[in-house]
Amino acid sequence: MNNCTICNSPFEPTNQKHKHCGNNCTVSLYAARKKVRLAIKAALKALKTPADVNAFNQSLAPLLEGATNEQ
Repeated sequence: MNNCTICNSPFEPTNQKHKHCGNNCTVSLYAARKKVRLAIKAALKALKTPADVNAFNQSLAPLLEGATNEQ
């Protein structure tokens, strides 16, 4: 018995690769990843100079540090 990585509900996987309880959780994960991909593409289009890139990196540093501390 495993827990779904999205909704944390228990489910019985049918093979070793299953990490989601059903199609709804799989689709919601895909949608979240797509949203992040689009946001990154938009940010990269907006960054035109090296100064813009450095400012963006500095703004991401606190977010990344917070994400690694939570895990």
